[in-house]
Amino acid sequence: MVGKDWERLERKKVYEARDGNTVYMELYQDRVRAPSGKELTYTFYHATDVAIVVPFIDKKRLVMIRQYRYPLEKVMLEFPAGHVEEGESPLVTARRELKEETGYAAKKIEHVYSYHPSVSKSRQVVHVFRATGLEDGDTRHDATEEIKVETVSVAALRRMIGEGKVENAGTLIGYLLCCAGGGGGGGKIKIRSGKSRSKIKKKEGKRSSR
Repeated sequence: MVGKDWERLERKKVYEARDGNTVYMELYQDRVRAPSGKELTYTFYHATDVAIVVPFIDKKRLVMIRQYRYPLEKVMLEFPAGHVEEGESPLVTARRELKEETGYAAKKIEHVYSYHPSVSKSRQVVHVFRATGLEDGDTRHDATEEIKVETVSVAALRRMIGEGKVENAGTLIGYLLCCAGGGGGGGKIKIRSGKSRSKIKKKEGKRSSR
């Protein structure tokens, strides 16, 4: 069986990122022995799991947010999402984040899928939920959040994805799982030449000139 004979010899925590009592990320280094007998150092991180909510106003319209992302220094179009807090189920997180970030409460939230976003570096799990029967209300944004709530049609989201204007991985996966297979303007995406593709070509050109 592949992976069965990996042996951990030592584990060391090398960094911990926290804000008050909340630990957001822990960085570890393990010394391991591979099935070949070779010893090596494997670095990985532990981060809390995430819940993403795809909220449907009706079959053709979605609730989405625009939020500034500091590491990328840009505003991103996203589905509501957040980290699963200690002692909280992903379903509870999904309901809480939907309310906090958009003001909407959902009569029905169903789990659609769970996946690992970074399989070579983490055990973190992202849980995708579909929300329907929305009722509008007040938002409760965190102090660090600058969020604009928008109504976006499924067809418009599909066009933006085709134009390379949606860059958040969880949002892309949420669209594929909840919108691409049905009506409301979902379906096959036609990828157009855009900024993302031109950036790739520029990088390839730099490599070839070295």
